[in-house]
Amino acid sequence: MIPTLAIIDRIGAHQPNVMTLRPSRQAEVALILDTGFSLEDPQIVFIQRALCVDDPWSGQMAFPGGRREHGDRSPADAAKRETLEEIGLDLANGQLVGRLDDLKGRHGGRSRNMLISCFVYAVDGAAPFTLNCEVAEVVSLSVSTLLNPDLWTRVPYDGADGLVYPGIFLGPRDERVVWGLTYRFLVQFFSLLGHVLPPD
Repeated sequence: MIPTLAIIDRIGAHQPNVMTLRPSRQAEVALILDTGFSLEDPQIVFIQRALCVDDPWSGQMAFPGGRREHGDRSPADAAKRETLEEIGLDLANGQLVGRLDDLKGRHGGRSRNMLISCFVYAVDGAAPFTLNCEVAEVVSLSVSTLLNPDLWTRVPYDGADGLVYPGIFLGPRDERVVWGLTYRFLVQFFSLLGHVLPPD
């Protein structure tokens, strides 16, 4: 287990690698630490995206967030706005802990020419959630669960010429997997805490 205060100290001290691209090609997500159940083993909030034909990440596990819009003037504005829209959680009431390194979006192993920023927040009790049409479910997993090697797996992806990606099952009897961009941010997050996930 990793206490919340230790997480806040490590993430808060991180100096993120911030890249720049056109605003129309930028998105932001929120990695939300929920301390409501335990300060010694906080939970991380994930969404399962709703099934949608036009969404290349349809049905996948993700952090809440979305594309920056013209009204988003400051870093994290899009992450806060999208989190409120998608799951009804107002991050203005939480603590902005820090920011991870920016990543470039990929789909099928190929660059999508999009920049994604991840902001880490701490909240004391995130539920109850109010889901919009883009979200099928909210799942919260403890930090210790995500670090359980018994849940680590490999995900074959047909759209990437047979490439296999690392991922984490949601539970021993839950076949849903955290992988892709969300997993890449988790690799960063845990590396700052001194824990190593299988590399992407």
